[in-house]
Amino acid sequence: MLLFTGHKDHRLDTKDRVVIPAHFASVIQAEHGGCIYVVPDETETFLEAYPQRVFESMASTLVPNRFERGGERGDKRVFFQSAERMELKGPGRITLPKKFAAYFPDGVVRVAGMNTYLELWSPERWEAMRARVVSSGPGSGAD
Repeated sequence: MLLFTGHKDHRLDTKDRVVIPAHFASVIQAEHGGCIYVVPDETETFLEAYPQRVFESMASTLVPNRFERGGERGDKRVFFQSAERMELKGPGRITLPKKFAAYFPDGVVRVAGMNTYLELWSPERWEAMRARVVSSGPGSGAD
């Protein structure tokens, strides 16, 4: 599998569609049947977009168990209930549900490669996060 690296900004159109960059979309089409699962991050500032096989692999290790107690079971509930399955259309576009389109108040989506998945950010939030990470120094992991 090819790794997702780099980023590109795309404008949401009037139907809340965003283009997934061609080099990402071609991998998603070829290796994942053109399907991704979009999940809001728990901080609710950006979206995570998992290609189908990556999501299925994660899901197989996160199966909710009725006998589990505590926060982990609740985390799984929130994760799976928030996930939206989306198919790439045309030249690699996805249509964001209204609840997700609201994450991009200026109508611009930064699609960033994150190794095996993608993150969708508003460019302003991305730059603020990046500044925090850089100012925290190497190895801090701040985001």
